[in-house]
Amino acid sequence: MIRGAIFDCDGTLFDSMYLYRDFCCRYLTGKGIKPKADLDDTVRYMGIMDAAEYIRHTYGIDSTAIQIVQDWNRILEQAYYHEIQLRPGIRELLAALQGRGIPMCVATATDRYLVEAALKREGVFEYFRDITTCGEVGAGKEQPDVFLRALEILGTDAESTWVFEDARHAVFTAKKCGFPVCAVFDEDEQDHISEIKEKSDIYLESFTQIPLDKLFI
Repeated sequence: MIRGAIFDCDGTLFDSMYLYRDFCCRYLTGKGIKPKADLDDTVRYMGIMDAAEYIRHTYGIDSTAIQIVQDWNRILEQAYYHEIQLRPGIRELLAALQGRGIPMCVATATDRYLVEAALKREGVFEYFRDITTCGEVGAGKEQPDVFLRALEILGTDAESTWVFEDARHAVFTAKKCGFPVCAVFDEDEQDHISEIKEKSDIYLESFTQIPLDKLFI
C-alpha cells in the first residue's frame, strides 16, 4: 500500500520534454557553432551543470558554466512560467493521493524555482510537501541521492513510497533503492520501453489509465 509518493517533474508531472530535445544543439547553432551529431545523446542524462561544463569545454564557449546555465534558464523561464502543461490524468492522481492523506514530494533535475513556478501556475503546488533537486543534492538520477533526500522529506519507508518516473536511468536507480516504481511513457525513451516495463511495477501509456487499486490496496 502506498504511504508516500515521489514525482519526477519533466515528462512525468509535466509534458515538457519537448523543451529539451535538441536544446544544446539549438543553443550552439544560435551562436554560429555547428554541434556534433551525437551531442544530444551525449548530454541527455547529464545534470544541467555537467552539461554546461561539457558544452563549455568541448566547444570553447567563452562563458562560465553558470553563465551558460543562465542563458538556458532565460529560455526555460518563459516556458515554465507561462507555457508547459500538466500531463493528462496527473491532476486527478494528485487529488486522489491528497484525499488519502499521502505525502508527496517532487524529485527533479530541473531548478527549484522553475518547478515551483509551473506547479503554482497549474494550481497543484500545495499538493507537495517539498521539492528536491539534483543540483541541491549534488548528483543526477544515476545516483540515489535525490530519491533518498525526497524520502527523508516524506518520512516514509522506501518499500511503501512509490516513485513516478519516465526515464530509464531514473527508474533503474529508484528500483535499486527499493522503491516501487510507476513508469509512464515518454517519447524520448521509446528505445528503452521494454527495459522500463521490465523494471517498473506499473507501466502506463498515460496517467489517465492508472490502476489506483494497485496503489491503495
